[in-house]
Amino acid sequence: MRNLALAILLVAVPCISSADSNRGQNWEVSVSGVFQDSKSIGGDGGSSLDINSDVGFGINVAYNISSKLSVGADFEFLRPNYRAVLAAESPADDDLVINHKISQFNGRLKGTFNMIDGPFTPFLEAGLGWSYFDSNVADGPPTTGCYWHPWWGYICSNYYSTFTETQFSYGAGAGLRYEFVGGMFVKASYNYWEMDGMGSAEDSSFTAGRLEIGGTF
Repeated sequence: MRNLALAILLVAVPCISSADSNRGQNWEVSVSGVFQDSKSIGGDGGSSLDINSDVGFGINVAYNISSKLSVGADFEFLRPNYRAVLAAESPADDDLVINHKISQFNGRLKGTFNMIDGPFTPFLEAGLGWSYFDSNVADGPPTTGCYWHPWWGYICSNYYSTFTETQFSYGAGAGLRYEFVGGMFVKASYNYWEMDGMGSAEDSSFTAGRLEIGGTF
């Protein structure tokens, strides 16, 4: 058992103790799991929006200007459940309650500062971009479209326009990064993003954890 532990240590130590990093002047690509926290947003007149926590995925690309500084872009996709309460204009009427799934896309540009040159480093990042929300609830009557099929003749389908919203977002994050020999790396971070343009909505910030696995080339 002692010999086995020593052998594992001899293999692992070069990977852990290496002072060199593969980051500098290299591109990197990663995939990520996104763990977005639940969110409650209040509005005028008693209307509210409660978005459940959700797990989504992302694609990340960056260029390392040096071992400490990189610039890149994140693309994230989520579909959390939500509950929307639209307050009635008249006290005599009932509020409209909607329970559904929202389609959310985040696209952002960001800069990352790695505090240490070596393979294991804490990092800070900041960025800006846009977040797109689709309620998946129709905002009007359907539009009918038809096309000609050579075997089945005319085929017609109904298409619905839905309530959507695009918000400018900005924020920052902090985390840890570790690079393996060969260029593969893992990153874990916690991020805070503010949605600008939600009008009188109360507390329009979103928080999320992210776990990334990728490689440099």
